[in-house]
Amino acid sequence: MAEGKAALTDSKVERMRKTLEPMPRLCAKVVHGFGRGSKLLGFPTANMKIRWDVVESPEKLEPQEKDVLDFARSCEAGIYYGWAQVSNGSDRGIYKTAMSVGWNPTFPDVKAKTMEPWILHDYADDFYDCELRLIICGFVRPEAKFADFKDLIVAIREDGEFCRETLDDEALAALAKDPFFIAKDAEVA
Repeated sequence: MAEGKAALTDSKVERMRKTLEPMPRLCAKVVHGFGRGSKLLGFPTANMKIRWDVVESPEKLEPQEKDVLDFARSCEAGIYYGWAQVSNGSDRGIYKTAMSVGWNPTFPDVKAKTMEPWILHDYADDFYDCELRLIICGFVRPEAKFADFKDLIVAIREDGEFCRETLDDEALAALAKDPFFIAKDAEVA
């Protein structure tokens, strides 16, 4: 897959395709967030549980919790592209995702780095407390602060389209069939 920068878009945000090596495979419980994703912005996100409460005692964590915490602590804040599956929900399909990782600088009330995948699929039901599996394929752009919500909404919409198109790459599309995902009743879209 070609690496490189993309042209500026309506939101004036520059995006790139920077494949991660290795590609993190993360599993976390979906928890309630700030309620802004779908209600305020129109983009429903699945907030991943990050065990910030045991950052000083990582030995208390399950391996998958430690993987999530390690990624959250070490990754660059910004937008990522990948594949996601709600492995124990009513819809176990494997779908493209655009994920925000960071402090959401447009909103001043975020006290810890968050991981919020926007799964590019319409779900019939909520899936709080379910397990979310992610393969994070690459990095799109650093997080940015927007003075106007309209600009933020345009940038998020463009991020989603950029991630959709990027994941159409043959090598990345093949990851939707990775054995990391639960195969029973799964569909790829």
